[in-house]
Amino acid sequence: MYRRIAGAVVTAAACLLAIGTTAAPAAAAPPGTYARSHHASLAECDAAGQAGRHLWGLIYFCEPFPTRPDVYVLWVRY
Repeated sequence: MYRRIAGAVVTAAACLLAIGTTAAPAAAAPPGTYARSHHASLAECDAAGQAGRHLWGLIYFCEPFPTRPDVYVLWVRY
């Protein structure tokens, strides 16, 4: 009886660990944010962040897209 319960617990833990490691994307979004839009320059991205601050608040940031440094991503809060 104890072996069966222990085996089930170990199997469940292994499954959860496997799901947790495979579910993470390669380039994860910062916690509590999502990519709102893409822009051609940092100034354009910052202007879009300022223009939409009544929607997502004062917290937003722009960063270069990982594979295209000429494209900036506007990250905003949920």
